[in-house]
Amino acid sequence: MAIHPLQDVLGLGSEARMNHPGQPAGHWQWRFRWEQFEPRHQALLASFCALYGR
Repeated sequence: MAIHPLQDVLGLGSEARMNHPGQPAGHWQWRFRWEQFEPRHQALLASFCALYGR
């Protein structure tokens, strides 16, 4: 099993942060939408799995 943060796979910036350490509010605002996932992202995940034997 492997866990890859989708924000990293999708190449998103700070706008997609799930947690803001030291801030009392504004956490867990970003949500994944399937429209964001493209064939290149599938290929990237497949390459990670092959590279690391997962």
